[in-house]
Amino acid sequence: MNTVIQRILGLAAPAFSDSGRPVNRVPVEQIRESLLALLHDCRDMRTQRLIYKVNVAKTPAELWLLRSDLHQCIAQTHSQSEAAERINSLIDVFEGWLPAGQLLRI
Repeated sequence: MNTVIQRILGLAAPAFSDSGRPVNRVPVEQIRESLLALLHDCRDMRTQRLIYKVNVAKTPAELWLLRSDLHQCIAQTHSQSEAAERINSLIDVFEGWLPAGQLLRI
């Protein structure tokens, strides 16, 4: 596959590591499944639109940017503290895909 296409799809994105040691990154599909799992008990129309956005996102960076939408859907069904707890549980799956400075807890 062409390197440019791989970079666009996030398949050849540089691994981010603050320690300089090799990073084992979670596959993009597994990240996608992790996000969708957070919405397992949310059933409104907003959630359906978000599920579509998660499914069409091509890169881990695009998936990371959906955290705010995830938070809103979960908070609407449960509470803000539940939403924050669920969103913060995602940080590990994004390690190596994004700089550590972006992997902030809510």
